[in-house]
Amino acid sequence: MWDDRLLEVCRRHPDVIAVYESAHGRLAILLRHTLMPLSVERVTWMAETRAAARAFIGGLRGARFAGGTVVLQWLPVADVARIMARWVRRWDGDPARRTAITASVERAVAEQTFLRTRTAKPALTGAPTPTRPGPEARAPRALDEAGLEALKAWYETMAPCWLAIQPARRRRLVLQTHVWIAERVLAEPASTIGPALKDLDFDGPLARALTRLVPTGEVSTWRLWIDLVRADLQRALRLPRARQSQAWARWLFLIPYSVPVPRRGRVSATADPALTLTDPASALRPA
Repeated sequence: MWDDRLLEVCRRHPDVIAVYESAHGRLAILLRHTLMPLSVERVTWMAETRAAARAFIGGLRGARFAGGTVVLQWLPVADVARIMARWVRRWDGDPARRTAITASVERAVAEQTFLRTRTAKPALTGAPTPTRPGPEARAPRALDEAGLEALKAWYETMAPCWLAIQPARRRRLVLQTHVWIAERVLAEPASTIGPALKDLDFDGPLARALTRLVPTGEVSTWRLWIDLVRADLQRALRLPRARQSQAWARWLFLIPYSVPVPRRGRVSATADPALTLTDPASALRPA
């Protein structure tokens, strides 16, 4: 549904810094305003974003666009991140401002994920399982609620490193992997590590989620990166429960961070020891 008439409308509205289009022709409008205003600024922010959005949508209607529209400033950050990652960007009026807003969205999503992890019910020490566990399965998990709090603080101090990852495609893949680690590994009891390992299958949920962030023409190249990350995460999750400490958890987050931008060609997911952290204690190095 996108055509040159809509580009002309975008050029006339400098407050619109990006426009995304869904597969069904719906447009998402990104304004230059912040997505997270302070409480004292919210009334003014709402008036300004409403006026800018109304003027732009009016221009779209004048150009005979009849599809649906949504303003990203008015959506939860998780929805904004999903649209930015999956919809096609049709207009990029201010790349610098768009990049800054994208970075703030990615950071907010990561922080929300950790807040959910923090409030999740901690694993019960010595809790019985439905099967007949061996001695290792009955061992207490070293990463308790206090450890998760310390891990959250460490992750926040590392935020400048996460947000400085280049190129932007690799940064999004790393942060999406972090979301999976927080939701499927750290928020789950240690006795349910099996489902997380199953997620790491060649065509498992993690691989599919990461592949969706990659354009069709780049899938073969970035698939090498995805397979390296999967292989290292599988090795990390198979460590004994007694070693699943805060250092181990930091190691999980550093695994995707340590994998570089893939190069075209044949790469083995298991034959490069330089890309595999063999000792979780190395994750305790200062950021």
